[in-house]
Amino acid sequence: MFIKKNFSLKKFNTFGVDVYARYFVEIKSIEEILKIFDIYSYISKLFLGNGSNVLFLKNYYPGLVMKMGIKGKKIIKENHSKVIVQAFAGENWNEFVNWTIKKGFSGLENLSFIPGTVGAAPIQNIGAYGTEIKDTLIKVQAYEIDNRKIIEFTREECKLQYRYSFFKHPLYRNKFLILSVFFLLRKKYKQLNTSYVEIQKELENMNIKKPTLNDLNHAIFNIRKKKLPNPKKIGNAGSFFINPIVEELYFKKLKHQYPTIIGYSIYNHKIKISANSLIENIGWKEKKIGNVGIYKKKPIILVNYGKATGMEIYSFSEKITKNIKKKFGISLSKEVNIIQ
Repeated sequence: MFIKKNFSLKKFNTFGVDVYARYFVEIKSIEEILKIFDIYSYISKLFLGNGSNVLFLKNYYPGLVMKMGIKGKKIIKENHSKVIVQAFAGENWNEFVNWTIKKGFSGLENLSFIPGTVGAAPIQNIGAYGTEIKDTLIKVQAYEIDNRKIIEFTREECKLQYRYSFFKHPLYRNKFLILSVFFLLRKKYKQLNTSYVEIQKELENMNIKKPTLNDLNHAIFNIRKKKLPNPKKIGNAGSFFINPIVEELYFKKLKHQYPTIIGYSIYNHKIKISANSLIENIGWKEKKIGNVGIYKKKPIILVNYGKATGMEIYSFSEKITKNIKKKFGISLSKEVNIIQ
């Protein structure tokens, strides 16, 4: 274990914001975690995965940044039709999903090519193309910081909702460090989830009528490559905003007034509105201010065109949310974690 001082985090956040940490360490074992909390008990700590969902507002973090590097994945239990797998928090999410696909395990394939680590996945309850973490998660193993012990949370205790979990609640944020996650996957499947129109079109382009796990994985790769910017080429953190959920009646009123708004029926007379369509409706498509702008193929993504600071990106996002609130009466929440 090597503690680094005044360490640049520019390569450790996909926005490419130039920020320094007073201390930085990459954790490789649970024993190292225990040691760090003994030695550095007096300063604030930030847990970092791949930095694909964070925005630093300042150019200096005065505490200790702990990058989770504990890796490993294994089969815990299996029968003829199902399998329980455990993945440690430092594992690259997409590499883990690819591992399950190669094993012939179904359940996570629609979550292919989402950036980040396994440890960050349940915090956000990541989701894509009709699938969310909550569909397969069994339990989460975490280190409870205040009591210095390892505990487990069941799926119910994680309180997984749309882009939300127990770990994001203000009272519990940074109170737990996720160590590993357990998933229940299928070894046999009758039909894969190809309900999204984008997937159906891509499979059609690939001339595939009965897709396998690999086919679906390939289709999702093609879709994401076409519409998402590569953070290695242009700084971004994927979707910056969360698609808002409103009552069906309210959506009908908005749709009558603004016909180009897009919404999807989800549950209990609720509608999930496309944040992309809201941003386009306020006239912000491809808008750019200084070094910050809206990605041309997907307005929900904010990009750093060069040397933007975290505060510049945040200020840009605030202009969007204020405009949307004023025009539609909708509060647009941020999916990206803001680090003060």
